[in-house]
Amino acid sequence: MELLKQKRVQDQLKIEKYRQLTDTVLGLKDKREFTIESLKLTTNLLELNPEFNAVWNYRRDIIVDLGEKLEPKFWEDELMFVMAQLKRFPKVYWIWNHRLWTLQNYPGASVKIWGRELVIVNKLLDADARNYHGWHYRRIVVSHMQKMTGNDMNKEELEYATTMIKSNISNFSAWHQRVQLIQKMLEKNEIEDKTLFIEKEIDFVTNAMFTDAEDQAVWFYIKWFIRSDLVLKVLTKERYLEMLKTFWENITMINEDELEFSGKENTWCLKLLLVIQQIQKSEGIDIEDHTKIYLEKLLTVDPLRKNRYKHLLKLEC
Repeated sequence: MELLKQKRVQDQLKIEKYRQLTDTVLGLKDKREFTIESLKLTTNLLELNPEFNAVWNYRRDIIVDLGEKLEPKFWEDELMFVMAQLKRFPKVYWIWNHRLWTLQNYPGASVKIWGRELVIVNKLLDADARNYHGWHYRRIVVSHMQKMTGNDMNKEELEYATTMIKSNISNFSAWHQRVQLIQKMLEKNEIEDKTLFIEKEIDFVTNAMFTDAEDQAVWFYIKWFIRSDLVLKVLTKERYLEMLKTFWENITMINEDELEFSGKENTWCLKLLLVIQQIQKSEGIDIEDHTKIYLEKLLTVDPLRKNRYKHLLKLEC
């Protein structure tokens, strides 16, 4: 009981200290005090609360105003300070934002420094492979490096995304990265044999959906892939329709297996079967129409979206 009372007293003191520091820093901000001392105070406050965006903004204003008054090693120290916060709070946007600002304003930042940053973000993604902020930051770093060197890194980045997907097929951010890269590479004609590339991609996603039929990231990717104009441009119409038919057969098989083992059909399978059926109909393919059947099944397995399915069923009548 005594220990609990002591903890409450200590917590109250911490809260009071935080409030006083906040009032001091925001007061200095209002007065537009841009000094080394005010910079140190923002450091203290951000260490307590790195989600305080107004203080990050104030910190940047101080740094800009101080300019050449800052010591040469300041920028390296700033990167170290930000990294310490990222390690504790890797999903706080304002920390990533400030780190990028620091790099962009680092006087004479070389390719070596940006390359080092890519190594750092690799380590951060190794620790949390699904961190959306980390993937977004990585894209910015790579883009900056490409501008500085004139070297295209899309191929290497696609290999990195592939590695991350293979290590964790549920990595939605890695699948999203894959979409972005493939679009760029096809649009910029960076792929020598596009047909071979697409055929390999069909195999890749087919293996993925058989690996984990419950993972929505895979299904979102397949939905993009089969509807992509870029894929349509590469494949002949005959091959494209054959691909759709094969996907339909494989997804139907997965769904039937799911029903046999769990007694329930797979929501994502039904959704993709519906998409494939709609594409086939739009292409004028003579097929047995299962649209109503899929929608009626989705009413049962996906009740949260039942109003949407009811609406689609009415359109079929």
